[in-house]
Amino acid sequence: MKEPITRRGKYRPFHTLRQIGFSVTRTRRFERLRRKHEHNGRSVCVLAWPDGTWCVLVMHTEKFGVVVLGEAQKTDAYHGARQMIREGYSPVLTLRHERHA
Repeated sequence: MKEPITRRGKYRPFHTLRQIGFSVTRTRRFERLRRKHEHNGRSVCVLAWPDGTWCVLVMHTEKFGVVVLGEAQKTDAYHGARQMIREGYSPVLTLRHERHA
């Protein structure tokens, strides 16, 4: 049985954005965004799926230094990215730590 596409998201190096085919201006904007977030202690990566859907994922790692994405987070990121792409936006998503009591 084949695994659903939403679970097959893979981390990609940030320079993957250059290979997607963005203009030099857009790539520079993504680089500035990455530097800004990394300066504040956040981690920025590219999450991509086999069907060509991708997103820039900003992860708040200030307290922990590590982030693990579960199936629910990958599914939410996939659907959020698909929606943003359909609406003509660059899919930049933020993953924040939530503390549950």
